[in-house]
Amino acid sequence: MSRDVPIQSFKLAEEGLTHIFGELEAKLVEAVWELEQASVQDVIDHLGGNLNYKTTMTVLNRLTEKDVLNRQKEGRAFVYTATASRQDLLAGVFDQMVRGMFNDDFRKIALAQLIETAEEIDPQLLDDIDQLIKQHKQNAQET
Repeated sequence: MSRDVPIQSFKLAEEGLTHIFGELEAKLVEAVWELEQASVQDVIDHLGGNLNYKTTMTVLNRLTEKDVLNRQKEGRAFVYTATASRQDLLAGVFDQMVRGMFNDDFRKIALAQLIETAEEIDPQLLDDIDQLIKQHKQNAQET
């Protein structure tokens, strides 16, 4: 799992990475994942060449400060790489959200709402959740 990315808010009405990042941050992180490692100019070129160099560098550096990207100097430029895969980053974010929802204050409400919402979406989900719980308990007993 990735390092915990500090999540200040989760924007429910957004899609993709803009749930947790600003629009430009999301585009830049996606570009770095696609390129695997990239300089500021590489990212700008990858995204069509219309971004301001200084703005792009500032946002990439902010993502480095948030532990989403690593930065390493190569020659005169910095090269950025992701600290985690997209899947690991999203898993880490979701883990933080779930832990926040299931703290002492919200535990019963969160569980009740989870069950109610799952049943509204698709009654089969309750059976799926039940099966996952049984598998988890069985795996825990075997270890």
